Amino acid sequence: MITKVNQTIEKYNLLERGERVVVALSGGPDSTALLIVLTSVAKDLDLSLIVAHFNHGLRGTESDEDEKFSRDLSSRLGLIFCAGTMDRKNSGKGVSPEDFYRRERYDFLNKVAADQHAQKIALGHNLQDQAQTVLLNILRGSGLEGLRGFLPKRDGKFIRPLIEISRREIISFLNEAGIVYRQDTSNENRRYLRNQVRTELIPYLKEKFNPKIEENLAQMAAILRTEDEFIRQHVAEALDSSFIQRHPNRIVLKIDYINKMPEAIRWRLFKTILEESSPAKNGFFFIHLKSLDNLLKNGESGKRIALPMGIEARREYDNLILESKKAGLARLKYEYAVKIPGAVYVQERNSTVRTELTSRENIDFNSKNNVYLDLDKIQQPMAIRNRRDGDWFQPLGMQGKQKIKNLFIDHKIPHGQRNEIMLLVDRLSVIWIENMHLNDRVKMTPETKNVLKLEITNSSI
Repeated sequence: MITKVNQTIEKYNLLERGERVVVALSGGPDSTALLIVLTSVAKDLDLSLIVAHFNHGLRGTESDEDEKFSRDLSSRLGLIFCAGTMDRKNSGKGVSPEDFYRRERYDFLNKVAADQHAQKIALGHNLQDQAQTVLLNILRGSGLEGLRGFLPKRDGKFIRPLIEISRREIISFLNEAGIVYRQDTSNENRRYLRNQVRTELIPYLKEKFNPKIEENLAQMAAILRTEDEFIRQHVAEALDSSFIQRHPNRIVLKIDYINKMPEAIRWRLFKTILEESSPAKNGFFFIHLKSLDNLLKNGESGKRIALPMGIEARREYDNLILESKKAGLARLKYEYAVKIPGAVYVQERNSTVRTELTSRENIDFNSKNNVYLDLDKIQQPMAIRNRRDGDWFQPLGMQGKQKIKNLFIDHKIPHGQRNEIMLLVDRLSVIWIENMHLNDRVKMTPETKNVLKLEITNSSI
């Protein structure tokens, strides 16, 4: 089995030499086998393993025994062990218990990875888990994203080295090696749909229709992953185009451009944009995508529809606009520390601000992307952020202060755009406003000795 797992690691480029890897260990056969296998390959790949166990506390002493088993196994292997416990008081309103438990577990794993400076988080999902997931998504009427099942590698961080290993192979591997593991009695609880699929539906399908239904479903998922990736690439290209403008609470799409897309790309684009607006990254279904498509094709200017998560979609002449109407999102705040020299990618503006010291001889006043300040007049630390109540500014060539709010009003900046504009601030005040003004306090003079150069571009670092 170790050879087969190594092949999966190579096939999907799951691990790089020298990485730190968090291994999610429940104590069950899958995660136990995962830990043992990764321990065996760690030396060749110079990996550092950290074991993470999340105690859901749902089975009383049995849950505590799982944690003890995991802690003891980690100790015998000489590995760092991190444990977490679910706060059941924070039950997660509006989501199923399964979704809540999953989110809590992933939040814990992400925290361990951050604390331990780990690049990867290894999960023990196997071939049967993949088949069950695909079948569940078929029952739910999922699209291509659901039918592709688990990804071998997700977000460049979560990896599943056992994704092509069957449960039978895992149990045989553990038994032959004399390795004990825990059994989770909740896996027999028919209250959960996944357990019903595993213990009732799949055995029925194997007996009545196809004894290799699990292998075939996993194979189908592998095939569909390549097709899904094709669509994802086209959507990513569309999102990077000038025909789609993304702002903190509003997205503007050029209708002519969107209408020319193949329907599969267009609908996935809608889904991607909507899910980016949802904290849970879900909550949108076929009916919502269909409504958007109808608005795009048949709506008149001024027509609007309400979508979940407080999102409103409307047509304005040649544009389709999706805007968050939630009060809590009305003043989206962002702030990034600025170092010299350095570069800051401001996600909300899709802009990069680079800073460096330069000389007066290298100043290019004809460049629209560059701003020059007298470094010695700046009261550090500095930050790039959007506006805050009470922000003030001293316009270039003027005496006295002016509130940023009044400055925006004087320049007739639309209210919906005011929270998007980048400001460079120091300890005292705003010292630069994107595309508008430089504070008189930090302007260059003949006496300037140290010049700070800001370079603003519309591409990531």
